Amino acid sequence: MVKAAELETTMKKLLEEIERTKRRVNALEFKVLPELEEIERFIRFRLEEMERDNIFRLKRIKSKAEKRAEA
Repeated sequence: MVKAAELETTMKKLLEEIERTKRRVNALEFKVLPELEEIERFIRFRLEEMERDNIFRLKRIKSKAEKRAEA
């Protein structure tokens, strides 16, 4: 009888831990990961935008330098 009670208690604790772990996994899968992916997309977008701005800026500087060289 004592063994059965011990086993039942152990099983309940194990089940509670499994449920807690499932909640954590769901939180990661449905909340944290999508937020991180959105942040990643934003950072990529900003880096691409900065790269385009930089290329435009370099072309403008090159154009001014060529005009000075001609004069």
